Amino acid sequence: MSAIGYLLIVRSRVSGDQLKAITDLIGEKELIARSIGTTSNLSKSYQTKRLSSTATDNLIDLLRVYILAAKVYESFDLAKEWMRSSIPALGGEIPVNMIDSHAGREVVRQALRRMEFGEYV
Repeated sequence: MSAIGYLLIVRSRVSGDQLKAITDLIGEKELIARSIGTTSNLSKSYQTKRLSSTATDNLIDLLRVYILAAKVYESFDLAKEWMRSSIPALGGEIPVNMIDSHAGREVVRQALRRMEFGEYV
């Protein structure tokens, strides 16, 4: 996803149906709920016409981390497995526990980029 494409999605904001599709793809309801700033039942958010720009930004950035992991591992399933594993380069942290914030997503993204360029993590 290009930077312009990302910006356009954030500006148009994600619909409830799109949120549901992303949730089904990633399979991390609790993480997604935290990322979009809701503590209520995520299924209520599926009924939303459009998420806020901030919630959309967080959700799409989260998706971008998963897409990068899938690119590195050449498999979305392997990427999801990595996201749930303790990673030594992240101080033993589990990526999925880190990526509900911008700072956490950036740390995980940096680890994935190092892997992408041949450094083993």
